[in-house]
Amino acid sequence: MNRISTLVLTIVVSGALVFLGVGFILWLLALPSKGKALAHDAGVAHPALLAHRGASYLAPEESRPAFLMARELGVDYLELDLQRTRDGILVAVHDDTLSRTSNIHELFPERKGDSVDTFTFAELQQLDIGEWFNRTFPERARKSFRGLRVLQLKEVLEIAEAAFPPIGLCIETKRAHRFPDVERQLVEELTRRGWIQQQGAPGRASLIFQSFDPDSLARLKALAPQISRLLLVDEVLLKRLAWEGVLAAAEKVATGIGPWGYGWAFGPEWSSQAGRRYVPTWPWYTRGAHQAGLLVLPWTIDVRWEMWMVRLAGADGIFTNRSELAVEVFGRSPRPDLESLWQKIGY
Repeated sequence: MNRISTLVLTIVVSGALVFLGVGFILWLLALPSKGKALAHDAGVAHPALLAHRGASYLAPEESRPAFLMARELGVDYLELDLQRTRDGILVAVHDDTLSRTSNIHELFPERKGDSVDTFTFAELQQLDIGEWFNRTFPERARKSFRGLRVLQLKEVLEIAEAAFPPIGLCIETKRAHRFPDVERQLVEELTRRGWIQQQGAPGRASLIFQSFDPDSLARLKALAPQISRLLLVDEVLLKRLAWEGVLAAAEKVATGIGPWGYGWAFGPEWSSQAGRRYVPTWPWYTRGAHQAGLLVLPWTIDVRWEMWMVRLAGADGIFTNRSELAVEVFGRSPRPDLESLWQKIGY
């Protein structure tokens, strides 16, 4: 080996050692063992993989194939957003309106800006929530996505209940102030179906409640104190309360927090209502949360390097649209054979 090759090799090895050393220090700063113990005490999988709106990179969000695919990929929790129709049906829909994820402009053009709670469930069932995905993501389009319908909560429960091994649910009360007493309705439905009592597989929790609204979490805590709860954190809440205030609020009503990841912090969707671009997944923030007795599950982590980074920074799991990538990065399974899984679930 000549002198130049030796020098290059020395630089590469030295750089790798420095990188690993810095990574190890960052990991220690986050008190990862504390987070693992907190997860164990709460019965939450660690590290937890939460399929954000189902496998929403591969299929229309919060649709039947999205939840079925996430289930087959082997995540720990199916994550969904809970809203209520005008006639009192609990449904899985994220946005306030249906304009982004349906053909509402064709069926109800005069109501395309109306919120979910102004529609009956029968009206929502007329909408196609799959074709928009095929148009937006032609490289992932499937003919079977055409004609997909909005799901009731009970249909998502059925998908989860059919899982083997068992899978959990992470349910967000969306815009809870618009749906009076929705927390009681949710807990009563889950209790009827046995979700509140069941313990789940060893090391897992069957349920996690989540909300950006501390008051909604407080109501859920009063109704079902045994169920883990996440206070979701956005830049507006952080601006209003500051980091210590967020932790103090979470300590009162939650067992963990859901901050945003690096991608959101530096992305174009950052809120104009918050000036400073916090990155609350840095290890010193995670350490503070762990010291306060709170789990840390950041959203929404969709690229390989960021999955690796948040783990390095001590996060206790992730929300992700990329379930198929997360199970590989987190060592749950080799690269999944997606086409075989689509055939298995009938899409």
